[in-house]
Amino acid sequence: DISKKHFRQNAENNPSSLMASADFVEFLMYAEDWKALSEEGRKAFERFPKETTFLEMASVGDYNLKEFDKVLEICNKVLEVAPNDSSKTLRAWSTIGDIWHQKGDAKKSYKAYDKALKINPNYIYVLNNYAYYLSQEGKKLGKAYAMSKKTIEAEPDNPTYLDTFGWILYLLGKPEEAKTHFKRAMIYGGKESAVIMDHYAEVLFALGEYDRAMVYWNNARMINNGEIKDLEERISQRRQQMNRK
Repeated sequence: DISKKHFRQNAENNPSSLMASADFVEFLMYAEDWKALSEEGRKAFERFPKETTFLEMASVGDYNLKEFDKVLEICNKVLEVAPNDSSKTLRAWSTIGDIWHQKGDAKKSYKAYDKALKINPNYIYVLNNYAYYLSQEGKKLGKAYAMSKKTIEAEPDNPTYLDTFGWILYLLGKPEEAKTHFKRAMIYGGKESAVIMDHYAEVLFALGEYDRAMVYWNNARMINNGEIKDLEERISQRRQQMNRK
């Protein structure tokens, strides 16, 4: 609170200082003061209308407050203010895609991702999200595979990207190939994710490795914070299937 007071005072006493405003807004982000970040990021942008980074930081506050429409407003403002800045428009379209997914509109989400990939076809953040969301719907798995493959080629030790690629392989009926990538994901942090361990367990179950599958399902259960809604029910179903085999 004392730090916030001094950062605010410094910014207010030096309204023409970009650094003073940046220090204050950055502090609010690291302090996770989302409401103040949303408000002060916008105020800083009004003082420095060419610095769209202030808007992007304000949108972090909006996102954490689940004010998704406000995030979209900021992204559209960035597109309006900096239409020729590829790095800013790339981030804006990427965020628009994420937000529309959060709002449950896959069509608008994928349209935004397509625009992001026109700017940079190798932007692995969008490639991974796009591929994963397609896999969740079980649609265009060939396209999802091609996009996901680029991500693991770029970052072969990223457990999130390995999970996406492995899961797509599983959905394509290739559990043995999927297992290879999940084993690597486990080495590089996959054991910290309930979702990744759940996916790996499904792959192991498909391969008939029931005991190992249950180990990973139990581990996933221990760290699941509600992210996987049907985990307990599916584990119970899999146990019943095991008993019938």
